[in-house]
Amino acid sequence: MTDPLGHLVEFIDKNRVILGLVLSNKKGRLGLWTAQDRQAALPQQRVLLMTPAAVGIDAPRSLQVEYMAKVEARRESLAAGVDVVELWDLVHAESEPLSLKDLSELVFGNGQGQDGDHLSATLRALFNEHQHFRLAGNDFVPLTPEQLEQKTQQQQREASHRSEVDGAVAYLKSLPTRGPLPEPPAGLADLLAEYTIFEDEAPNVKKAKEIVALSEVGGRRQIYNLLVRMGRLRPHENLELLRDGTPVEFSPEAEAAAAVTLPFSGQDTQREDLTGLYVFTIDGAYTTDFDDALSFDPDPAGGGLLGVHITDAAATLPLGGVLDREAMVRASSLYLPDQRIPMLPPRLSEDALSLREGELRPAISCLARIDAEGRVSEYRLTRSLLRVGKRLTYDEADEMLETDPHLGGLYRTCLAIKAQRAQAGAYFLPLPEVIVGVDEQFQVWVRRVDRDGPAREMVAETAILANSLSGQYLAEKGAPALFRTQAPPREPLQEGDPSDLYLHFKQRRLLNRVELTCEPGLHSSLGVRNYTHATSPIRRYLDLVMQRQLGAALAGRPAPYSEDDLRRVALEVEPAVRRGMKLRQARQRYWLLRWLEAKGAEPLEAIVMENQVRRWQLLITDIMLLTTIPTQPGLVLEPGQKVMIRVQKADAFYDILRVGLA
Repeated sequence: MTDPLGHLVEFIDKNRVILGLVLSNKKGRLGLWTAQDRQAALPQQRVLLMTPAAVGIDAPRSLQVEYMAKVEARRESLAAGVDVVELWDLVHAESEPLSLKDLSELVFGNGQGQDGDHLSATLRALFNEHQHFRLAGNDFVPLTPEQLEQKTQQQQREASHRSEVDGAVAYLKSLPTRGPLPEPPAGLADLLAEYTIFEDEAPNVKKAKEIVALSEVGGRRQIYNLLVRMGRLRPHENLELLRDGTPVEFSPEAEAAAAVTLPFSGQDTQREDLTGLYVFTIDGAYTTDFDDALSFDPDPAGGGLLGVHITDAAATLPLGGVLDREAMVRASSLYLPDQRIPMLPPRLSEDALSLREGELRPAISCLARIDAEGRVSEYRLTRSLLRVGKRLTYDEADEMLETDPHLGGLYRTCLAIKAQRAQAGAYFLPLPEVIVGVDEQFQVWVRRVDRDGPAREMVAETAILANSLSGQYLAEKGAPALFRTQAPPREPLQEGDPSDLYLHFKQRRLLNRVELTCEPGLHSSLGVRNYTHATSPIRRYLDLVMQRQLGAALAGRPAPYSEDDLRRVALEVEPAVRRGMKLRQARQRYWLLRWLEAKGAEPLEAIVMENQVRRWQLLITDIMLLTTIPTQPGLVLEPGQKVMIRVQKADAFYDILRVGLA
């Protein structure tokens, strides 16, 4: 092998061909001076081309550099004349690597191809073009046409990516701080929205992060605010909802099906006419979808005939139809502080299938004779026709208890029914309900409602009764059904003051999960057996499923669902129900944190719940929200103790809440 000392060598460094003069050679490691007037050390195996030099190693450094600059200029000039595409056309069918010498002879001819300048020119041309050949050791391999096409497409994608990134960065850097924004580059708003919603799980997260970093647009909050200015996101957008993918709008097919679904005409002669009953609804002031109504005819000796009437949505919604499929995907209506997402299109849930005041509607009615002690002496279920005579809010119903014999008798009967459940082992751990609302200016209002209000208690007790009697009816008929069972608590529950929030929170942790099963059994916390859900068919899909089973049994038809069908449907629907609950909790927390942001340092009452690892858990009683404070030397607290706290930091966007003792 030729001693490289005093030779010109060429090698690759930082993706370019470098020319150097070898000044030393120690055990295969070459000491160089490059044409760029820099010293370098190089393992000999990295040398791609070695040619004689016309300047000695002892010549002045300036002379060596001047000489190498002239050689490099000459070789680059020759390289510019090499037609790499033409060379590839000649050799791309070759299966073996081609030496630099062979390729140079094809380019320049046998007379010049082995000259150092021409060899270098070929090397430089092939490496700099880096499109049709790849370097393998000291040889070049022509790409196949397929490889060349793939490489071309990849380069086009990279060029497009670079252009998109550069355009996006230039746009973001040029934005005015106020006023309207110019039209963004195509796809930029969607890219940033996906990144804001999904963060590291976004489909194009690398591109988004590159644009954000280069444009110095800021963090996630700044990007969100920019997207609001662009009109891509709304102020206070529900990012959790978007991340979950829960459908908000109905498909065109579902809307079309709902449009041709007319309100009930009253032509079903197989239904029992209950229009002579005084029927009323009790709901919240803002409720627009009414799926249950009540009637009560009091007996002079106490108790009376109680009717729970459920809109017969199953009679209108065919199993497997487009509306049924859409409802199954949604699983339940979702009621958020700032948004309602119904399970069925509003023209059905708020009109054609809703028990609206004064409208004739088909229903499944549960009629139960209740004695003064709250015992059911007889009951029956029937496919009915009814007309709601009065729509009442909870507050209105509470005010009418003393003047309306139907409501007053119903309330006394519900208290007796509740007492019967208590004797059967039911336990009552009431917690206040926190209702959160948001006005058009995004101002948050919070109302803590006592769950034991008379009207709410009537609605709860009658629903429990109707669901348990519906389950009992299906069990007696041997029809497949979904029952909700709950094993008794892991340890005995303590009796206590109904207003003792600490006790009720603590006791609830002892409860077992409610199981969904096709086998009837005990629901321990309710104190009933054969308990199902069939009272909200326009709000909960599994209630619609059970209503289909009831309707078929009442009409003497085969059950539309077998036990295997019910298990399959429950397995598909329950995860969506749980996701909906999490979305509701997250959104409620968001607006409660916004409420706390507005409160500032105003003192708030809290209850000490328990000592956790290096922190105390507290319950903010006004809004029933759990939070924590760190343990500190000398800080002595007791579970159940009431304390006053102040918000130190509340940030709804980042879900941050820090409090301290007032």
